[in-house]
Amino acid sequence: MMAEYKGRSKKSFDRFLKIYKHKDFVFKLSNNRLLGKLGRKNMAMSSTTLTYLPIYENIQLGAGVAAPYSIIESFIREASHHVILHRCPCRSENHCEDFDPYFGCTFIGEATREVNPEVGRHVSMEEALEHLKQATEAGLISCVGHFKGDAVMLGIKDHRRMMTICHCCPCCCITTSMPLASREVRDSLMRLEGLTVEVDGEKCNGCSLCVKSCIFEQIEVVDKTAVIGEECKGCGRCAMVCKQEAISIRIDDPTYIEECMKRIGSEATISA
Repeated sequence: MMAEYKGRSKKSFDRFLKIYKHKDFVFKLSNNRLLGKLGRKNMAMSSTTLTYLPIYENIQLGAGVAAPYSIIESFIREASHHVILHRCPCRSENHCEDFDPYFGCTFIGEATREVNPEVGRHVSMEEALEHLKQATEAGLISCVGHFKGDAVMLGIKDHRRMMTICHCCPCCCITTSMPLASREVRDSLMRLEGLTVEVDGEKCNGCSLCVKSCIFEQIEVVDKTAVIGEECKGCGRCAMVCKQEAISIRIDDPTYIEECMKRIGSEATISA
């Protein structure tokens, strides 16, 4: 049975969402010495750990290596409670035209029992898994991890007893503003352990489709060949759009899932 609701009111939640309309400005503020320090303290950026899990169908996996998708599935199965927001804050506030703004984020863990039913629907494990499947089929790339700011938005007191699963589009997601942020904030979004993004120089024709697809501005064309930057987050969007199949995503280490889950799990307890 769902615990008695004690969190943020829907009106308060809706007012909080106004921030998403000004995400560029908010991320730029992180470069200000005083305001950036205050924001990082309030949002506990030191404990923030978010990771994109690529859904590229041709991802190269070593023998016996499971797909990244299974990381989120494991967290969903482990969690004691699941909530799906009635709308995506990023898409709804930025009037997304390419993806459904009412396809919401997923939050898991015991603390999510506090989420206002008017803000999100409390669902079973099976429903949460189906929502993840639908997100993947729609071409949304899921990001999983821990971020105190989400707990503040939802009115959750114990932010360490919840986990965020965002289903991100390439046009409206708050992470599209990441290149405007300070290096410390940019580093809070971490690439999946053991993931390698490579460009085949013989196949690449320098068309720049990958450059346009990279929301983190980590690809440039040099001498008619795409070059991946050091801050690549491994989301896989570049490989998805490459018509020459010149970009490959590879994971060789069979322990990468265990390592990723250990890193993210160290910041959040999601079982009862």
